[in-house]
Amino acid sequence: MTDWVVATPPVVATWDVVDAEELAGARQELESTVCERVPALALPEHAEPLSHVILVASELVTNALRHTDGPARLDLLAPDGAIVVTVLDHRPDVPPVLSPDRDLGQGGFGLQLAVRLAEDVGWFRAEDGKQVWARFAVPTATTTEPPTPAEQPDRRPRAAADRA
Repeated sequence: MTDWVVATPPVVATWDVVDAEELAGARQELESTVCERVPALALPEHAEPLSHVILVASELVTNALRHTDGPARLDLLAPDGAIVVTVLDHRPDVPPVLSPDRDLGQGGFGLQLAVRLAEDVGWFRAEDGKQVWARFAVPTATTTEPPTPAEQPDRRPRAAADRA
């Protein structure tokens, strides 16, 4: 019988966030780091998956700041074929709670967004707090060559005589 191999993907980047202003900076740095680490996400056709990663990370950090005592730590991990964001807060006694019955405008939709946009979402108690995480599949980059000028449609304005 083979022994189980336990491996944790390395943390690519970490941000300590204490307030909304620091969160704004962390979001920008997170986007740059994700695009550097996974170039496919920098392509225009993958703008939506990239925005999902940034939005969910922001929502998880906001929850940690709003519902716990103090700073949050945002970690980015990039195992093969995925992006994982984790948020550590220092209140392991306060589990994350989905609020499906809350009225619009009352907040509480961060975890619901995470569940809808991420491939997987979960949490666990850690030695120094609680970690909430979200995992996203990484789209593959397209490697098609741009069309040659002969293959591109003619997008020049046509003269009135040409339209007849």
